[in-house]
Amino acid sequence: MLPAETVALAEAPALDVTPGTVLVVDDEPRNLEVLTHILSAPGFHVVTAEDGEEALVKAHAEAPDVILLDVVMPQMDGFEVCRRLKADPATLYTPVALITALRGVRERTRGAEAGADEFISKPFDSVELLTRVKSLARIKRLYDQLRTTNHDLEQRVAERTAELQRALRELRELDRLKSEFIANVSHELRTPLLHVKGTVTLLADGALGALTPEQARGLQVAEEAAEQLERVVEDIIDFNEVHGRPLDLEPVPVSEVCQSAAQTLLPRAQRLSLTVRVSVPPELPPVRADAAALTRVLRHLLDNAIKFSPANGLVQVLAERRDDRIRISVKDQGAGIAPDEQERIFTLFYQSDGSTTRRAGGMGLGLALVRKLLAAHGARVHLDSSPGQGSTFYFELPIAAP
Repeated sequence: MLPAETVALAEAPALDVTPGTVLVVDDEPRNLEVLTHILSAPGFHVVTAEDGEEALVKAHAEAPDVILLDVVMPQMDGFEVCRRLKADPATLYTPVALITALRGVRERTRGAEAGADEFISKPFDSVELLTRVKSLARIKRLYDQLRTTNHDLEQRVAERTAELQRALRELRELDRLKSEFIANVSHELRTPLLHVKGTVTLLADGALGALTPEQARGLQVAEEAAEQLERVVEDIIDFNEVHGRPLDLEPVPVSEVCQSAAQTLLPRAQRLSLTVRVSVPPELPPVRADAAALTRVLRHLLDNAIKFSPANGLVQVLAERRDDRIRISVKDQGAGIAPDEQERIFTLFYQSDGSTTRRAGGMGLGLALVRKLLAAHGARVHLDSSPGQGSTFYFELPIAAP
């Protein structure tokens, strides 16, 4: 109950506060009347409850901004009501101020343990009461704004996430269609190309009749053009497969894979009056790699070396042991690569000479594929080069476990 010292009703000041709803809980009707009068003056909407059970019901129904809760009540005291309010997600963040004549530390400790946000001692001053209620109402209002903002942000994030998921599905579908398209186009190009190349070879060898010198030179040009087109198709196939085929890591004999890659490109090197030399010590242990991928790496590096080497030049494939790794190098005697281009040559479709009349053909896929294939092995391709001094591409792979 409020003591006689409580200030007169007429003395309650009208503070400038944002109106809100205050639930006042007290088992004494006179106290409810006094508190309602004080809080109504500045514009608060006051809802009253005379016991704990009614307080819990109205806390849900009215969604108040602040709850003023008397401690000493029959059946269910203020501590228990506060505890239940703070245990309910619907009222967890509603500020609760305990109004009590109990001043001991024990009572305040019980209130704090129950989750009370504020303590107002009896007898209280109306200014102090309104100031604290205003502060608690402001806290509740800020929390509601924060909750609304968080909800809006969560909704926007969810919408954005859904958009990104849709875009990802579309990209995956486009990637699948692209892969199928490349595979189909490559097949449609490769099949007639094999017939063209076979026929040109038969004509160039004289198997279909004697040739004049002019015809022989023309067929040589046609044969070289067919091989160039075949390399372009193989590059496209390699580019398509490198993104989808998992590596099959196993012990790979270094000498064997180097000789195999060099043998594939030997006819082209001979037509360009180039020498391809493989220098791999026979005692080198095998490396842990994907044999097909490693062959592709060496084929692209050799193709690049042959492409940019001068006539009568030397292209070398070297291998040596470096502790628990094997370094494999491809060295040429070409014009070399300027420092500002040494990183760009590994990007897709980059051509050091981008003109349509460039000497070296290709689509700029080879070195980009080399980097990707080696990255899949956990390795990196390196380059030592300077203008006029040729180029050496090298990488290291781990020695396979016994």
